[in-house]
Amino acid sequence: MRSVHFYRRCLQLFVLLFAMVLAVVISSALADGPVRAWGFNDFGQCNIPSDLGVCTQIAAGSHHTIALRADGTVRAWGYNAESQCNIPSDLGVCTQIAGGDIHTIALRADGTVRAWGFNKVGQCNIPSDLGVCTQIAGGGLHTIALRADGTVRAWGFNKFGQCDIPPDLGVCTQIAGGGAYTIALRADGTVRAWGSNTEGQCNIPSDLGVCTQIAGGGGHTIALRADGTVRAWGRNSEGQCNIPSDLGVCTQIAGGGYHTIVLRADGTVRAWGNNSQGQCYIPSNLGVRTQIVGGSSHTIALK
Repeated sequence: MRSVHFYRRCLQLFVLLFAMVLAVVISSALADGPVRAWGFNDFGQCNIPSDLGVCTQIAAGSHHTIALRADGTVRAWGYNAESQCNIPSDLGVCTQIAGGDIHTIALRADGTVRAWGFNKVGQCNIPSDLGVCTQIAGGGLHTIALRADGTVRAWGFNKFGQCDIPPDLGVCTQIAGGGAYTIALRADGTVRAWGSNTEGQCNIPSDLGVCTQIAGGGGHTIALRADGTVRAWGRNSEGQCNIPSDLGVCTQIAGGGYHTIVLRADGTVRAWGNNSQGQCYIPSNLGVRTQIVGGSSHTIALK
């Protein structure tokens, strides 16, 4: 007859085995969750909250990650020294989010803009006459807004003129921010950029043609052309402007500090450039995604 100790030991082994299986199942479920992030994680910017739920949009600052949930509420995590991850209690329902280096921006359902976090150069001070906006974007230390009439406004750090809107800019359909420069996609599909141009990031290629999307990195600019091909120019010390020859047709682009990310027509993700933190290593089980964004040294994808 077997001893009580034997049965107790069997029960302990069963509980241990069950716990291990459960951990694997939970880990797999989280790994294939709606939001994934990889790369530099010293501040927990790649640790997706277990209670995040369904999200409709993602954004990133240098070392923090932002998510817009299906109910219009905002969550943020990662580096929080300037309270950029502390969501204002009265923020309300939002329709869009964006990140600067160390500040966070939100477009509310009524078209008004809110920003919080590092504010030493006024990047979180919303102009009183801004009016209704349809899009927001963050540069390193400045904030950009596209107003309902298609005009662009920018505020914050302006040492390089990144907040000085060109008088002949005209009506725009999209805006983006780089480290210390601003990019705009005009209604005719042409691209304009202004601000710091030390790496040629504001020099629009003469043969660029009609574009449908723009994005900025730390010192490089990316454009998605009407035919689904990608172009990039500016700082290329890490190969972030070298478009892979087998890239194919893409539907979305994003810029990290020194890396470039694209979403291909089949929903797969590609990234290249600086990979010192693994930000360009696409997880093997990532699967099909619907949105991509880049932080300084991390990459985020939405399912």
